[in-house]
Amino acid sequence: MAAIANLQPDKNQIEIVSKLYLYGSEATDEIGGLITDEINRMYNEPQAMVEFEGKLMKVVFNISYKLISTAEAMLRAAINQNFRNNYIRIENENHITRSFMGFGLGDNVGHWLTTDNLGVSTTAAHEFGHSLGLDHPTQVDFRGSATPPPIMAPRGSIVDPQYQWNPQAIAGEFGGTMNPKYRKVTAEEVRLILQDLSFANDKNLHIGQISNTLFDKTGSPTRWLS
Repeated sequence: MAAIANLQPDKNQIEIVSKLYLYGSEATDEIGGLITDEINRMYNEPQAMVEFEGKLMKVVFNISYKLISTAEAMLRAAINQNFRNNYIRIENENHITRSFMGFGLGDNVGHWLTTDNLGVSTTAAHEFGHSLGLDHPTQVDFRGSATPPPIMAPRGSIVDPQYQWNPQAIAGEFGGTMNPKYRKVTAEEVRLILQDLSFANDKNLHIGQISNTLFDKTGSPTRWLS
């Protein structure tokens, strides 16, 4: 999911703006509201700060959505050059049985499943992190950290008992891995999104990439228009 980072020195903040164009048989206003509410809430919650020219700047996320038909998605994606615009297909299943983003970290397309409890399970916020270039952590054992697992922790991560599917289960065994609902966005993850960007010559910077390659209902890439 691509985005635009807007430097706002008069407000001492950097605003990250992204718009999700939702299409597919399960795309509804209810889903759109749940997804964007989850992403905005979770990424703004840590109130992350980054340093710019000797000043601490607050990072603010402003994510919105619009429902469009598959035909309109085809037309828009065929000509899109705006890093703010992302095209997410919403269905209840696909051939890999999970929500995913497109072609490499930072891509502006995805195929998300309602069976992943979008908007109430942290899945949308996790996939949003991939879209902004965040990968899974290299280590997935978070026991002893005294904090909830980070938003980019993958399913199957090892966590303290209170964050497991079953707190009584043995770590790593059935029920003894991370329940994704406990994931939280950390300030460090927000800083990682911005770490390689420089506002030296421009107050509006691009995050991610734009392939504009849409998906069919099963999650296979398709190019209806060139």
